[in-house]
Amino acid sequence: MSKEKLAALAMAVARGKADAQQLTKDLISDQIPVDQIFKEALVPAMEKVGEGMQEEEYAFPEVQGAIKAIQASLDVLKGTFAGGASSVAIPEWEGGGELYEVGGHLINFVGKASEFSGYDLVLFFDACVRGLLQQIDLPCHKQADSTQKD
Repeated sequence: MSKEKLAALAMAVARGKADAQQLTKDLISDQIPVDQIFKEALVPAMEKVGEGMQEEEYAFPEVQGAIKAIQASLDVLKGTFAGGASSVAIPEWEGGGELYEVGGHLINFVGKASEFSGYDLVLFFDACVRGLLQQIDLPCHKQADSTQKD
């Protein structure tokens, strides 16, 4: 049963579905370890988002939906760590460019997740989301700036 719920969470995040938060709560209630939730659901979901960006199947709305879904999951997972503190240095997001290039950076960044566990995974994904948000927000601001009248 937990394999199905993990797969459902991965799909919910990759597709930007609001039920990601409830699925995460259900997995925690089922006593699925946080590391397993990351490794079997959230990492594959974000890899899928990155692949979708590279293949130009995902545009800004799909990426923003996935970000909201993973943020909702992270909020639940953060609650499982009372007063957590990082034990290692969390990498910062590096890379930018067109959306398909950012997808490649996302895949590479998420590929480093295996180096982390526990609360460090939460912090790692927070850094990932912050970096991704910064990158997808830039073109939106550039476009908005180009449409303003002088």
